[in-house]
Amino acid sequence: MFSFRCQLCTARFRVYRAQRPAQPSVSDRRQYKRLPVSFRANLLAENARRMDNRVTDISMGGCTLETTATLPQGSFIELVIKPASNEEPIKIGTAMVCSSRPESMGIRFLEMVADDKNRLSQVILSLLVGQSLHPNLLA
Repeated sequence: MFSFRCQLCTARFRVYRAQRPAQPSVSDRRQYKRLPVSFRANLLAENARRMDNRVTDISMGGCTLETTATLPQGSFIELVIKPASNEEPIKIGTAMVCSSRPESMGIRFLEMVADDKNRLSQVILSLLVGQSLHPNLLA
């Protein structure tokens, strides 16, 4: 059995495979495909420190933040992502820093209200459609 997640609705599906899959690489272990973007984001840390950042890739499960001030791994944050100036921001009520590098942080989305999850799904859909229309631009 091989399981995978829908990139939009986050449902898990299972498929039978006759061959045993090879050991997954780091990128294969992700449940969602990360898509390159350049969105503004505001981060509110546990200590009430607000930071302006840039999202460099995103999926339904998380994102990478380009930042000058990193937080320790395991820190809980609130994140507001601004996909475009004319779109309503997407609020991630609870997220966690999964990895911290000198100029970026890996963020896992833990909790968001249904409306924000639907907006995020629409953003991901438009990115996936754009990627399939222009595969050479994002390779």
